[in-house]
Amino acid sequence: MLRHTPCQSLASYLTPWQVLRLFPKKRENLDRLSLAVVSSLAQNNVRFVELRSSVLYLAALQNCSPAQALERLLESSRTASDRFGMRLGLVLTVTRGDYSSVGLSTLLQAYQDLGEPDDVVGLDLAGDEEIAYPAELPSLFRKAKDRFGFGITIHAGETGRVENVRSAVELFGADRIGHGTAASKDPHLLDLLARQDICIEVCPISNRLTGAVPVDEAHPLLEFRRHQVPFVICSDNPAIHQRGLADDHATAMTEGLSANDISEQFDIAKRYSFIEGLN
Repeated sequence: MLRHTPCQSLASYLTPWQVLRLFPKKRENLDRLSLAVVSSLAQNNVRFVELRSSVLYLAALQNCSPAQALERLLESSRTASDRFGMRLGLVLTVTRGDYSSVGLSTLLQAYQDLGEPDDVVGLDLAGDEEIAYPAELPSLFRKAKDRFGFGITIHAGETGRVENVRSAVELFGADRIGHGTAASKDPHLLDLLARQDICIEVCPISNRLTGAVPVDEAHPLLEFRRHQVPFVICSDNPAIHQRGLADDHATAMTEGLSANDISEQFDIAKRYSFIEGLN
């Protein structure tokens, strides 16, 4: 159920989720999980956080409507974050596939049905990067961004496909890129990311464990820094690592960042967060 050493593939790394993803089937378990997540973040001195969540999966698991699932998730996360005095924003995840556009429309309808709550701050596209998505999906993301003011973050370039990073920027209008490790292979793409001020969500521990960055290669965060591509150190799947954001910061230092680089991370995180009014 835990991942402490590099895996053969991303699919192998994610095997524990076949069981873990069943835990929130009961409402009380969702509350317990939310409290555990925020408590762990507080132990790492986190003051604000964005959490990705698949509301459509939660709705199917709990046999309720997407609006009900979103409402339950909001109530659960609000209770937990209020207890620890933490600012929390939700990023709604759409999974790649033939029905991605339908999924996005359903999510947006649920969001509107609940009165467009302020703590929903962004949209994310995730899932296997080899799986195709409908041709209209990028324009739907851009329209949602314009209409609701969402930040857009796209999982791209985690599994070695440089073109997925470029598509995330040029087609989806991404503000941030999840992982983006493959971008380091293309200097022109790095220059594009720097010019358009697109932030990379770097997850040092996860990147090594999933094989996104092979053990015999330097982590691309140094290449990001050399090309002046903004990046923020993030914690990815801390439950199956049993390590938190402070550990990701420490790992980033072993990958080549200086103590000064780490001290700047809090301000960088505020700058590129989708949560408004951070100070």
